[in-house]
Amino acid sequence: MEHQNNSFLLGEKVYLRAFEEGDETMIARIENHPDPRTTLFYALPTSVKQQLHKTEKQLSDPNSILFTICSKHNDVAIGQTAFFRIDWIGRMAVFYIGIADKENWSKGYGSETVALMLEYAFDTLNLNRVHLHVAAENKAAVAVYKKCGFIQEGTLREAMFRNGQYSDFYVMGCLKKDWKEVQTASLQNYTSDKRTQLN
Repeated sequence: MEHQNNSFLLGEKVYLRAFEEGDETMIARIENHPDPRTTLFYALPTSVKQQLHKTEKQLSDPNSILFTICSKHNDVAIGQTAFFRIDWIGRMAVFYIGIADKENWSKGYGSETVALMLEYAFDTLNLNRVHLHVAAENKAAVAVYKKCGFIQEGTLREAMFRNGQYSDFYVMGCLKKDWKEVQTASLQNYTSDKRTQLN
């Protein structure tokens, strides 16, 4: 495949690579199309040119790290993920993920991306904390985050406005030790499953 040779983080279903020219079209869909825009609470229209300018600005920020999410199946860019506002002293960052097209939802792309990013955060960047905000009604995303090691730490009541009403947002955080506990549990479950198969 053309871009898989440029992959930075590699999973079973997706790979993450640096932003490349043309990705701004997909990123604009994340903020414009009603499906992803609804879950991410974007309220204003954006152009491809604006997204290119915004991304170039983010890429020049030493406290941001951006990746384009690509499907290994067809080598197509399907979303964006990032760490923003990285605090290199406090060893923490804000996590972001957006997948552009609804046809790519619920296929494990998001959960694998979260897992890859947490491993990168804790094993490569030596961060100690990753946190995010997520709409309380976005139960699928909340479940994925919890599975990967995030813990609900609080609620921002009526924090965002959409469709004529205010929505609560959860504050979720994952510490390195939380992530390691998930890795240990996953390994134990895998080992137990293998023993069961042998018996």
